[in-house]
Amino acid sequence: MAAADLRTEQLVRQYYPYLVRLVQSIVHDAAEAEDIVQETFIAAMLNIDNETATINYKSWLSKIAVNKARDLLRRRKVRDRWQAIWRVTKRSQTNGRLPEDIASHNETIQQLWLAVESLNEKHRLPIVLRYGQNLSIREIADVLEIKEGTVNSRLHNAQKELANILDIDVEQMLLLQGGQA
Repeated sequence: MAAADLRTEQLVRQYYPYLVRLVQSIVHDAAEAEDIVQETFIAAMLNIDNETATINYKSWLSKIAVNKARDLLRRRKVRDRWQAIWRVTKRSQTNGRLPEDIASHNETIQQLWLAVESLNEKHRLPIVLRYGQNLSIREIADVLEIKEGTVNSRLHNAQKELANILDIDVEQMLLLQGGQA
């Protein structure tokens, strides 16, 4: 067994439980914490040769894991906002609302759908699959046969483009549709 393999095995054995606890305390989801820690070790092993022999592995791995957890939280925040928009557009909330409020709501829904339809296919499909069909990033990547990072990039760009088309930011869009910013 190569020295790098032994070092990797030793690092995983030594720090895996600690990193899972650390990440779970940040993301509050055991399955996502496990995924992030696995991604942490992959990233670490890809860059381990760039590190010096005097590195504090616990600190280094913790930094990678925390950054990956923070990335997940950012993606989750954006995803949750857009899913709230899609949920509002999928159901009609007529209970106790005035007809003019219902008409305004329906007009907003129509504007959102028109904006989505105006996106080019490479941006429209990830939006529809993510928020319309509630697929995960991995599932979208599989469906579209692209990398997960590409899916994230296209979703981000599509969201910016939608906000620009509608001439409002995400928080304003949520407020218009009765969501919470």
